[in-house]
Amino acid sequence: MKKIILAVFIIFSSVICRSQQSNHLYEHTFPEVNTQDPVVLEMLNQVTENQIINDVEHLTSYINRRADAIHIYNVKDWLVSEYEKSNIDSVYLHDFQVIPYWDTVPKPFTTAPNVLAFKRGTKYPDEFVVCGAHYDSYVITEGDFDPDTLVSPGADDNATGVAGILTTARILSNYEFERSIIFASWNAEEFGLCGSHAYASQCRADSIDIVAYFNLDMTGYVAPGNNIHIHLLYKNCDSLLGNFTQQVSHTYLPGINIWQAWLPAGDTDYSSFNRNGYQAISLSEDVHNMSPYIHTINDIIGLSVNSWEQSVIFTKLNLACVAHAAGLVYQYVNEIDYSDAEIEYFEVFDTYGHLVYKEKNMWNNVDEILVNNLESGIYIVRFFTNNGNVFTKKFFLNY
Repeated sequence: MKKIILAVFIIFSSVICRSQQSNHLYEHTFPEVNTQDPVVLEMLNQVTENQIINDVEHLTSYINRRADAIHIYNVKDWLVSEYEKSNIDSVYLHDFQVIPYWDTVPKPFTTAPNVLAFKRGTKYPDEFVVCGAHYDSYVITEGDFDPDTLVSPGADDNATGVAGILTTARILSNYEFERSIIFASWNAEEFGLCGSHAYASQCRADSIDIVAYFNLDMTGYVAPGNNIHIHLLYKNCDSLLGNFTQQVSHTYLPGINIWQAWLPAGDTDYSSFNRNGYQAISLSEDVHNMSPYIHTINDIIGLSVNSWEQSVIFTKLNLACVAHAAGLVYQYVNEIDYSDAEIEYFEVFDTYGHLVYKEKNMWNNVDEILVNNLESGIYIVRFFTNNGNVFTKKFFLNY
């Protein structure tokens, strides 16, 4: 997260927000999410603490992830390789120069690109839901130093956010959506939101239709004595997206407190999209009790990241929001080859996520499902095969 200790910046941000209140590049609404979708629940159950830990451990294993150091190119290569392991359609590298958005006399330098992974939509491929996190790290220094040898682990800021986006991409890439999804890893956020600003500005210039942007920046620290809760950073002009995110949270994460908040100082990548006319939001740990170790050599696992449970919760909320905003299509990307697999059992859920029927004693593959005892409505069936695969179908029952 970029820190800017300037009161005038906060005033400037509020003026921009008011000017954009009715100036979104595209106007979009969001679905009502009052009941749990069993397929989305299935996705959330795939979010594991171990995967997030592994990603954060890897990201903090570099000497640093500074945008002006040589190591940032190795981080970029690792991110590309991780995205390519999933069912992502394509990975795109977005080059830019480091020019802080507020700098009137910029001193640009070249750095590693933004890493963008695409999942193409089936019905509205030219409408995009974007989620992202910055992968660079930063340590405050004085005097002369060598950026290539400066230690900057950046565990909470922002290895936790990057891990959340990677987890979201790995899981959602196995499903189909009506809208296209972009999973983004931004660079040079710590130098002034440079990577995300360059990309969002280009999208506006090219009239790209971004339905919503979801940001993860710092998710792993809980102050001693505090309970896990979620602060949502967004401008009032993006209240539709804010209300949607809170509704998704209440539905899938009951018992977790969530509310709108404002950074007392500084900024993060969601603002790049808001300033360019897109609805945008950032999920954040407590803005009044953030990790005191960020931008120091002590931004490490155990000290600065002390709650994997919170990182999992933030990742789940990001995933559920993206899935609903993008419009889930109710079947897997990979169809089951019935010549190699037999269905062992299946489960039927209603739209409230309640299990209404389960068939365990399967002797042959399913040709039909008896639904005489079910009321008219929408149902979702999950089939489990003998080779460990699971696939999901949605059907409408109308008597």
